[in-house]
Amino acid sequence: MRTVFETYQSAGFACLPIKRDKTPLLSQSWKQGFSADVFTQAEGIGIICGKASGGLECLDFDNHFGDAKQIMASYLEIPEVAEIYKKHRLPIESTQRGGYHFLFRCQKNEGNRKLAQRLNQDKRPEALIETRGEGGYFAAAPTPGYTVIRNDITKIATITEVERAILIDNAVSLNEFYPVIRTEHENKDRPGDMYNDDPDSERQSSMILKDAGWTEVSPGRWRRPGKKEGISATLGKVAPGVFYVFSSNGWPFEAMKGYSPFQILALLKYDGNFSRAAESLPKPDRIVTENKGTLPEPELEKILRLSTIDVNKQVEKPPIIVSITESDGATSLTQKRMMTLGNFSSIIGKAKSKKTFFITMVTASLLKPRDYHSKFVGHMPENKPVIMYFDTEQGDYDCHNTIARIKRMAGHLTNVYAFSLRQFSPMERCQIIEFAFKKYGDKTAFCVIDGIADLAIGINEEDEATRVSTMLLRLTKVYNCHITTVIHQNKNDNFATGHLGSAIMKKSEIILSIVKDPVNTAYSEVNCDLSRGIDFAKFQFMVNGDGIPEVVTNGSAKRVEQTDWFGSKNDREDVPF
Repeated sequence: MRTVFETYQSAGFACLPIKRDKTPLLSQSWKQGFSADVFTQAEGIGIICGKASGGLECLDFDNHFGDAKQIMASYLEIPEVAEIYKKHRLPIESTQRGGYHFLFRCQKNEGNRKLAQRLNQDKRPEALIETRGEGGYFAAAPTPGYTVIRNDITKIATITEVERAILIDNAVSLNEFYPVIRTEHENKDRPGDMYNDDPDSERQSSMILKDAGWTEVSPGRWRRPGKKEGISATLGKVAPGVFYVFSSNGWPFEAMKGYSPFQILALLKYDGNFSRAAESLPKPDRIVTENKGTLPEPELEKILRLSTIDVNKQVEKPPIIVSITESDGATSLTQKRMMTLGNFSSIIGKAKSKKTFFITMVTASLLKPRDYHSKFVGHMPENKPVIMYFDTEQGDYDCHNTIARIKRMAGHLTNVYAFSLRQFSPMERCQIIEFAFKKYGDKTAFCVIDGIADLAIGINEEDEATRVSTMLLRLTKVYNCHITTVIHQNKNDNFATGHLGSAIMKKSEIILSIVKDPVNTAYSEVNCDLSRGIDFAKFQFMVNGDGIPEVVTNGSAKRVEQTDWFGSKNDREDVPF
């Protein structure tokens, strides 16, 4: 320890001899200084933060909940944080309890501060991230259990005050404990309560914040008006719909407070007059939920303006997310549009027709490098790498096998989020899907809902059919993704089940039916029943001995030609053929 002490001292650190449990070895103040000999008796070394060590500060990622690794990874994935971390090669050390120390120097320094918390089992806030600043210290390697895992702890760079603010603000943005301000206007079933419960209220809050000069730096992270760097608040991170403000200059919001959508509306659009804000909303008996009721005239005016079609404006074709390869019977292959962003599709078929096997083939194609000789070709946008998969029918074992099959076909499951929802009610399933989109939707390109009928209370209820189909239309529009749904066919005909099936099919970009081959029952046939793009010929697939679906083909083609949909190479550089 003596040698380490001398090394740290040469690096400009004020050091403290400590025991294995991080308590000081001696009772004297570190300000009196310690001789090198004292450290021969120490079990560990503590490094004093603040001015004594050149403005040293430590972000301490605690592991009280066992997920410090995930929190640290999420923090370093924030673009602003990643840029500072890489630019200055800031060191990180792991702690004896599975946490992390993230170290930097800055001329501006303050005392120890809790930045992010979470409620424990006793409903008490527990620290996730806190600072060790002026007057504090932290245990450093080679104290037992402490290891430097990134960069050199003896070469800690001095960052600017702006950069420090960015690091601190983004750490605060990971907070999961917040006191929501309540008002006398939100204590009963009034318009404000209904507004808060509306799944669309978070999107409304985003629009209100932007109108007030707030900037969305990245999904869910906001910067106050007048600020050029860093973030000042989060929306929907600590809880759905909650605007959590940690800036002391975010007027009219108070720092370290959470605000509901109705409070955002009242404070920003009605100067804090909650009564006027409530009067602007429909009364409870006319409140718009997902698909019922009326909208206030100001909102209708805005929607009408945004929905107006301008024929003089150039509108681009929706990007293709999945294309299908079709042979001309000779030597050529043609790529045809199958599924596009901003739309949804329907996969229909009777029980045991292998609908889920078909879906796994399509999903796997999105995860693999583009192979233009494959039946399905995925075109995942670089800025939308996420796939979500919701299974409402199968038990955990079968769900696991389905997703494992995709991994075997694709070789990985990077950015795939799969969820088993069989145990929940129809409305709970919808709420879970809505929440997942709020969390991952901005990065999602493709989503599977296997089976869509389980989102409706009754498949023959017209209101339920409208509610579910409208939800799909809204999600694909807001998040610019493609959703593919799986629907059963009636036993006695080829129609999709119930009013829900009819409503979904009417709005689908493409309808594919999966039918067992009546002669060779090992084969399933895929038919393009309806397409808003280009029709393609039916084909067959089977499940091989390894449990993997594969397309049945009579030969291989050698050359790929593009269709008019893709345009020329100059028009579509992402399509290299």
